[in-house]
Amino acid sequence: MRSTRRMPGNPWPHDMMIRIDDWPHAVNLLLFVRYAWGLAPDADVPALDPEPQPGTSSVPPQASLDEWSRRWERQWQRTWEWHAMHEPATLPTPELLRTVNRPGQPLNPVIPPHWFAEYGDAGVDRKALTGWEGQLIPIHGRQPVSETPERVCLPALISAWETGVEELITPPYVGYFARRISRRVLVVSRTTRETPEFYNKALAMAAEQRWNG
Repeated sequence: MRSTRRMPGNPWPHDMMIRIDDWPHAVNLLLFVRYAWGLAPDADVPALDPEPQPGTSSVPPQASLDEWSRRWERQWQRTWEWHAMHEPATLPTPELLRTVNRPGQPLNPVIPPHWFAEYGDAGVDRKALTGWEGQLIPIHGRQPVSETPERVCLPALISAWETGVEELITPPYVGYFARRISRRVLVVSRTTRETPEFYNKALAMAAEQRWNG
């Protein structure tokens, strides 16, 4: 979201660009796997809205439930580390694409870690996964611009942007959730973004944090 030139009467700062990742597939896939397999029950992850229907998903027998939980927790951490470091303007090189997501590789600056690339799709009912992700498709592209969450909460968004926020990621968590994971990235639940009271609160929280990292 950005205006390419100054427009008299337009309250959106012409140089403010905000990226909304409202369908973070790598994150959604991990959330589905955790729910469907019952992994990492003590992880700091809110409940999901809507909850997935696992279908025929089941824990693969190649490792124990504890081992799969450990693998999931590592992948979850790496995924958020990637989002914190990723710069959207970065372009892939042929060399990066050849090595992307090979097990044990350092984080790729362009493409996020992906569960299937690391561990395959065994035990995941792809039809159930697709059905759940279909429920998460954003609705805001069909709204008038004036009714989008960013326009409704524009003053608070500007304040957060002035402290460095440039990207918002919206996993499908229940209720209010807001966490700033880097100077430029704010994570809010879908419910938070779609509820003006919650969204204003989350953006105000981000604006109060003078990020030095």
